[in-house]
Amino acid sequence: MPHSPLTRTLYAAATVSLCMLSGCSQGHYKKWADREVFGIIGKKSQFVAGSEDDTLLSITPPAPVKLDTLIKSAETAEFLGDRAFIEKGARVVSLADALDFAVHRNRTYLSRKELVYLSALTLTLTRQQYGPIVDSSGSAGYSDVQVQNGVNRIVRNSTLATGGAVTFDYLMKTGARLAVDLTTDFTRFFTGDVRGLSDSRAAVSLTQPLLRGAGVLATVEPLRQDERDVLYAIRDFTQYRKTFTVGIATQYFRVVQAREAARNRFVAYRAALVSIERETALAAANLRSQSSLKQIQQGRITYERNWINAIRTYEEQLDDLKISLGLPVNERVVLAKDELQKLQVTDPQGTLDQVLDTALITRLDIYNERDRVQDTSRKVKIAHQQTLPTLNALVGYQVGSPVNSQGLQVSTDQRSIAAGVDVDLNLNVKPERNQLRAAQIAEQSAQRELELAEEQLRSTIRSDWRGLEVARKQYDLAQQGLALAQKRLEIEEALMEEGQGTARDIVESQDRLIVARDLVVSTLIDHVIARLQLWSDMGVLYIEKDGSWVDVLNKEKPKGES
Repeated sequence: MPHSPLTRTLYAAATVSLCMLSGCSQGHYKKWADREVFGIIGKKSQFVAGSEDDTLLSITPPAPVKLDTLIKSAETAEFLGDRAFIEKGARVVSLADALDFAVHRNRTYLSRKELVYLSALTLTLTRQQYGPIVDSSGSAGYSDVQVQNGVNRIVRNSTLATGGAVTFDYLMKTGARLAVDLTTDFTRFFTGDVRGLSDSRAAVSLTQPLLRGAGVLATVEPLRQDERDVLYAIRDFTQYRKTFTVGIATQYFRVVQAREAARNRFVAYRAALVSIERETALAAANLRSQSSLKQIQQGRITYERNWINAIRTYEEQLDDLKISLGLPVNERVVLAKDELQKLQVTDPQGTLDQVLDTALITRLDIYNERDRVQDTSRKVKIAHQQTLPTLNALVGYQVGSPVNSQGLQVSTDQRSIAAGVDVDLNLNVKPERNQLRAAQIAEQSAQRELELAEEQLRSTIRSDWRGLEVARKQYDLAQQGLALAQKRLEIEEALMEEGQGTARDIVESQDRLIVARDLVVSTLIDHVIARLQLWSDMGVLYIEKDGSWVDVLNKEKPKGES
């Protein structure tokens, strides 16, 4: 059955309308949301020390990694044996490079940034609820009814019915709600004597709570809390950046340590081969017993086994580091060899009491705990207000369209005015009583959580301080032990050449030297990590955009100095 011209026109109009309604692309909404969210984050970040940069102003996924800008290693890692190919032509990654990769590619780090974004995104919707909200809707329908009336008479009724509405809603901070509605319904008859009918209305209503729910405190609480939640999220992320950076640096240096351990075990293995060659020649000349030779050969097997295991440990830790940096595990990288030489043993400034006072002032998570106590105190006041009776003042005004109107018309001749109050004595107050009591308990709990957080911070700082002192002593002892181990090995080798030493003493002195070398490296790294951990726990480790750190106590000048 062919469609009438009117049907085709309606179909075309509907198609155009749908295209207009769905015409905005995903990119449009993304840019719209990003502009609003990053505006919120940028303003609030100004009030959080350490987050003033634009780290949080982008959550764009990173592009595929490119290591072309890094130099290639030109050295041959002989100590890796048949696994030396893993460093052949590998890109050299410094600590600065590793931190930069981590803050741009680490999956957990990026997820934490997205949590801040989502917090601000929630705030955008809450803010909208406290501003003017305009909405509109409409409908259209066409009907064509044909019936037979009598023998040869056919009656056909064609009708086009349309309707539309525009609404305006505004929640004021006093709790008052202003609503404006403009609606119209129009019916067009294509047959008959009546050509069209219209019914239009314009209404304005105002509701103001006077007791329960009245005032800024109760009305604006959802907005106030969401605003504060965004600030909490920024603080949490800023503190997380410090912990994250220390974690990446720790992992980096542990890989360096594992590589040095593999090198030390290779040196010991090669020294054992030299000893076996010498002892074999002496045994052939009947200057050494076969028992002594076999003991050194057994030591060589142990050294080789330890060397192989050390290489495996190094490779596994290196792969774990690649994952933390967001790099493919099949990429060939080697850590910069000079990073270990850059490490220094530096004692912290000030006393333990000064460090504790600084931590309680600068730690951002403690700020959050203190503010959450204020949040619960407000909620107690709001819950108490909810126990009051409901008393709302109501005012309404409406105008309608004249009789037999055929267009969008309203007239004050068709008006109505209403005023009154809405009262609920709230005689069943037990639910509100329970909510009030729960809010009071939540306030007590928040206060305990604050006290617990402060005590845990004090305990952490004291532990960090002790750990740093112990790390310094351990490093000094390791240096002394290395000097003694080297001297002892020299003595034992001289005794063996004179025929006075034993194979057992040689093997034992070589073992001690290996342990001493490992301890010097590990205790140096332990001290550096302990110092970074103390700075982080104090809240004075300022993290740059590229992940590098700066000790705020050294970076910032005292107030009053130019």
